[in-house]
Amino acid sequence: MLGFYAGLLVHPLSGYAQSAKVTPKEPVAAADEFRSHVIHYPNLPPVELVKGSNSRLVSGEQSMISFLKMDANSYFAPHRHTQEQIMIVLDGTCDDIIEGKRYTVKKGDVIILPPNIEHGAYIGPQDVQVIDVFGYPRSDYLLKMMQKMAEMNTKK
Repeated sequence: MLGFYAGLLVHPLSGYAQSAKVTPKEPVAAADEFRSHVIHYPNLPPVELVKGSNSRLVSGEQSMISFLKMDANSYFAPHRHTQEQIMIVLDGTCDDIIEGKRYTVKKGDVIILPPNIEHGAYIGPQDVQVIDVFGYPRSDYLLKMMQKMAEMNTKK
């Protein structure tokens, strides 16, 4: 529950006070500064991770995010990796396979996969959109991303 303190809105988990109306004092970032921190992910090329699963990948030094579309009636074979993975289902439903058991997940569900746990998915009759967050970048995905960029550069 949010609390009020001397006319300020206080979020109980953060402890930070926020006034109901705040006027920014900081200058607006220059275009080159903006580009150094902000990526508009829909502009990124889709990278095929496995047949029927294409992702727009963003990687920092210590984490990676995958905006993944899994095609209807496709299959993401069980696999494992050393990164922790958090999967957020944005749209659709699928049967996730975790350690040999099926979990039917839908829009709004979040799956937490510890490192080295076997997982995969059966995609049903509609496409599924998810966001995957990895605890640190996956080198196999970075390689696929670099190959896609090289392929695009040779077509120019």
